[in-house]
Amino acid sequence: MHAFVVPLTVFLAVVFAVSALGKLRSSDRGRASFAALRIPVRRPDAAAVALITAEAVVALGLVSTWGWLFLGFAAAAFLLTAGLLVVVIRAHRMGATDDCGCFGDWIPAAIGPQLITRNVMLTIASVGVLVPSLLVQVLLGEPVGVPLALSSPTSVMATIGALTAAALIAVATWATVRASAAPPAVSSAGDRGAGAVVVPATGEIVDLLAAGSRARLLLFVSPGCHACETSLTALRAAEDDLSGLVDLYVVQRAASGAADTSSAHALPRAARFALDVGGSLSANLGTGRATPVAALIGTDGLQAGPLAVGSDETTLLFDSIRALASNPPA
Repeated sequence: MHAFVVPLTVFLAVVFAVSALGKLRSSDRGRASFAALRIPVRRPDAAAVALITAEAVVALGLVSTWGWLFLGFAAAAFLLTAGLLVVVIRAHRMGATDDCGCFGDWIPAAIGPQLITRNVMLTIASVGVLVPSLLVQVLLGEPVGVPLALSSPTSVMATIGALTAAALIAVATWATVRASAAPPAVSSAGDRGAGAVVVPATGEIVDLLAAGSRARLLLFVSPGCHACETSLTALRAAEDDLSGLVDLYVVQRAASGAADTSSAHALPRAARFALDVGGSLSANLGTGRATPVAALIGTDGLQAGPLAVGSDETTLLFDSIRALASNPPA
């Protein structure tokens, strides 16, 4: 039984630990998750702290306890994974497509079928830990837990092998998710096609991927995205320096035929607001549905450097361009 339960337990502990650390190191400290998942909370700061604490405690408890206490943490892991699955399905049915913020900015994941599938697998893993452990504890009277498996002389080698397998599973899963979340390589302007957006203030249709006299800095945002507010705050702080080098555009995705053409966020003074009708521009750049995302477009209409995904990366991009404006190369 240890050989089955231990790998899943360690895997779940790693998932919860990465989730807690990812939220903790993000600029918004995990608050974006509630807005993205359409969960109304009166005190998002306190709710984010509670969620991060719960994930960290469950991660630690899964690998450091045994017996009935271990079963309590296994039950908590099931409640967290099943609860997240329910709210993701609910948000998807409400039409949400933002980055869920589940792992902060480490692993962007847009709300949709792929995220639902991932959460289904995590819920199944938590059931795989809870149910067998409960049956062994109740029917056989034998406690289960990672420390017991490590201390058992008859199964120590099997447990070490199981732990090694669990570590490999965690690393492989991490690498796979990171690779699937990475934007595709940018092709030439001719292959990408036009990057037309609508500027509601003037009624213009502007091709943001066409060659021009100035480079453009595009920040993709979406309604209800708290991390987007964080990025916009950083953009407002840097806009005086940035506007001397690039044209600033805040791009909001809009469904074709949408009636609302206003920005869902307060805009920097120097930025122009544009609507990406149908998501064609974001599709051409390969941004996916996660927000916020920033892209630097050169005067040749080509993307300069990788996309900046999440509030941390977008802020770093703003600061990098700002530093160039303050200290231009000789």
